[in-house]
This record gives sequence, C-alpha cells and structure tokens, in this order.
Amino acid sequence: MISSSTFHVISTELVVGSFAMSGLCFLLHALCRYELIKSKNFISITDNVAHFALMFGIIATPFAIFSGISASPGSGFSTPILVNKMFLSMTGLGLGLAALISRWKMGSSILVERKPMLIQTFSGMAASGLMLLTASAGGSFARGESLLDIFSLPYDMVILMPIAISVILLISGLATTASALWKLLARSTV
Repeated sequence: MISSSTFHVISTELVVGSFAMSGLCFLLHALCRYELIKSKNFISITDNVAHFALMFGIIATPFAIFSGISASPGSGFSTPILVNKMFLSMTGLGLGLAALISRWKMGSSILVERKPMLIQTFSGMAASGLMLLTASAGGSFARGESLLDIFSLPYDMVILMPIAISVILLISGLATTASALWKLLARSTV
C-alpha cells in the first residue's frame, strides 16, 4: 500500500503532464488555424491530442485533489496556499470540462469558425495554465519554491470576492447553465 503523499505526487504529475501537453497542443492548433504553421495533418493531430490529454487530465484531477487533501498536514485547508490550490484547480477543472463538453456536443464544427475556435482554444489553454499555477502553488507549499517564483505570485494570500460579486457570478453561472441546457434539450427534440 502506498501512502497518500506518494499517491498525490503520482496523480499530480499525471495531471500536470496531461494539462501541459493539452495546453501546448491547443496553442499549436491555433497557430495552424492562423496558418503560422502550415500543415494540414498537424491540425488534426493537435486537435485530437489536445482534447485527449485534456480528458486524461480531468480524469486524474479528482485523484490529485483528494489525495492532496488527505496528505496535507492538518485539516487540508490549514494554509492560504492550500485554499488557493483548491480555487485554482476547481477553476481549471471547470474550464477543461467546458472545453471538452462543447467539443463533444458540437463536434469538429466548433473548430471551423474563427470565434468558437478561439473560445475553445482559450478555454483549453486557460485550464492548462490554471493547473500549472496549481502545481506551482503546490511546490511553494511542499518545498518552499516553485518554477514560477520569478513572478512573486501571492500564494500566501487568499483572494476572496465580496459577497455581491459572488452572488452575481453565481446567478450568471446558473443562468448560463440553464440557457445551455435549454438549447441542448430544444435541439435534441425531433
């Protein structure tokens, strides 16, 4: 039996590697679409790898979160860094799920037009960036250093929003979800 801290290291590496690969492929896909990289085969390859790596990272994320909570000293949310890790990872997970679900529901047509392709690419790259920030915060917590120390990010301060902004975001999120479900249900009826 392995300890929860060892399992956390393994699952975290899977998440970070998957999201890093996904983010890189989303970027390369966008460069191919804007013809900065001229290769028709590369468009298909980067699209497939970006979404597959994103899916694998999303599947591995809950394992990393729960093993990290059980491996951390104290209650799991004893320091601001751990709270920031939870916020960053949940936001990255949500953006990644949004990119995957929209690609699954709309198919490859989402990548044909410029605006949906940019939103799809940005969502995938933002999810990757947030997961890499989460890993950087984890390095700051576990080792006292991280790859992004040159930016002096405030991991030790929890940034909370005022209640009014939280309520507005909650209402807009619920309205967006309801609107998307309404359109999906209306489209699927024959």
